[in-house]
Amino acid sequence: MLVRSLVFTLLLALVAPITAAAQDEEPAPKINAIENPELPPPPEVEPTPPAPAIEPQPEPQITEPEAVPPRPPSGGNQAPMIHGKLALSLEDALKMGLENNLDVQVQRYSPLIAEEDSAIAWGAFEPNAFADFGYTESQLPNSNILFGTKESINRTTGGDTGLTGLLPLLGTSYHAQFDSDRITTNNTIEALSPRYTSGWHVDVTQPLLRDLIWNQPWTQVKTSRLVFESSQEGFRSSVMDTVRNIEDAYWTLIATKEAQRVAEKSLETAKALLNQTRTQFEVGVVSKVEVTEAEAGLSQREVTLIRARNDYRNQQDRLIDLVLGKGLRASSTLELDPTDNPVDIIAYEIQVEQAVAHAFENRPEVQEAQKEIQRQQVLVAFAKNQRLPALDGIFSYGQNGLSGHANPDFSACRFANPATQKPASCFTNPPTEPEVGQGNYAQSFEDYNGSPSYTARARFSIPIPNTAASRNVDRAEFELGRAETSLHRLEQNIILEVREAARNLAASQEGIVAAQDARRAADEQLRAERIRLEYGESTPFDVLLREEQLVDRERELIFAYQAYHLSVTGLDRAQGTILRNRNISIADVAPLR
Repeated sequence: MLVRSLVFTLLLALVAPITAAAQDEEPAPKINAIENPELPPPPEVEPTPPAPAIEPQPEPQITEPEAVPPRPPSGGNQAPMIHGKLALSLEDALKMGLENNLDVQVQRYSPLIAEEDSAIAWGAFEPNAFADFGYTESQLPNSNILFGTKESINRTTGGDTGLTGLLPLLGTSYHAQFDSDRITTNNTIEALSPRYTSGWHVDVTQPLLRDLIWNQPWTQVKTSRLVFESSQEGFRSSVMDTVRNIEDAYWTLIATKEAQRVAEKSLETAKALLNQTRTQFEVGVVSKVEVTEAEAGLSQREVTLIRARNDYRNQQDRLIDLVLGKGLRASSTLELDPTDNPVDIIAYEIQVEQAVAHAFENRPEVQEAQKEIQRQQVLVAFAKNQRLPALDGIFSYGQNGLSGHANPDFSACRFANPATQKPASCFTNPPTEPEVGQGNYAQSFEDYNGSPSYTARARFSIPIPNTAASRNVDRAEFELGRAETSLHRLEQNIILEVREAARNLAASQEGIVAAQDARRAADEQLRAERIRLEYGESTPFDVLLREEQLVDRERELIFAYQAYHLSVTGLDRAQGTILRNRNISIADVAPLR
């Protein structure tokens, strides 16, 4: 008994300094421990109180590490690689992300392209100016005795110009043209050479059934405008998703950083316990089995720390990609240091019906679905119009003029009547020449009032039995029905998302309280187990189990705060208020960077 007492006394003397050193160490890791673990009673507030306004701030300073000097990138117009450590608030992360995020930059082009398509559709109604001018000469053998020559020589200089186009809405097509020619000839039956002709005419075609209003160009104008408006809502939706992704990545980075810290402290505790167990083994109090168990516990925590560090670096890259875009390079060593405190929370009282009403009002997906229904309604109207027979009214009005100079080759005697006038007397008493206006080119305009031309007719056509047009109507109505059903499906999905987001937020608030209680209990259990080990009533394996339980509770508390912040962001996104509550204007985000 005396020997056993001496051994036990010696053991206490050796163990006491180690135990005291372990107790003097800082307590097991906490995430910004709260003095009062209980959450305050939830106040009557809106489901999503607005976040502080995002005001422009100077860019945070980046410190360059001495050991890793920056190297220029190997590309041409690439952004420089970033190194060092960057302190980053959530507000700064959102601002920088909306400036640099490549997904947002890709989506910025969609409304711009759709706007150009809308402008292109209006091009169908632009008038088309045309002109044609040229010279023609023909020399043809002549067998007609009236021409009085063996070879007919005709020279024509002239052309035409005008406008043609289509009027919006009614589908009226018009064609306005002016013609002018100068013609010389050696034919003896032509009284004028050179001869000047000029004239103008306007042709109008008005659809009365098919293509009245719902013609292809006007339908394209209507649908392209709706596509443009839908693309704006699509861009707003993508910005909302990007904001949510940045916030999720930000809070996840904080969680992985805290998880890494917990793993590091757990490893330090395991090392201290292993040293203590080895000391006990050397004095013969514990067996080699306890030493092996402590070594195994240390190895397990080393593996856990390796995984935690890997998760932390991977999350760093994700947030850098979201916030800095092209700032992430293969050789970058930048480390983002989140500065927001995850413990700063607000208790929410959620009204699900009100949240769903907000979602129906604010979600861009709903606006997109409604624009698609409107587009399909336009296509149905167009298809029904194309099923009608074609009945067009065609109207034309014009004027023509003629002038010129006497043809030196003209011979009126060739038209003498042999029965009443002998050829010999033709030259002394020639027949009367045709009365035509003579003068320069401008003289031809004086004939306009006396030589109008009119046209009015109707044109009718219809395919028999008009199968294609009827089938197109059926198809368009099916597409409209699908678009309307898609909207109903979307509304159901929104209800599910809002209900799930509201439950997640409520559960995360309760989870924080439970996790805090569990963490305190695990801390007490570990302290009690260490005391028992000091008095020989426990083993290192039992202490490792208690310490592992404490680490698990620490992680649960970490991820409880993470779940809370992700749930707040998720509810804002489900309601479509994520941009409004953060004072983010689409007009400021939309311009190309």
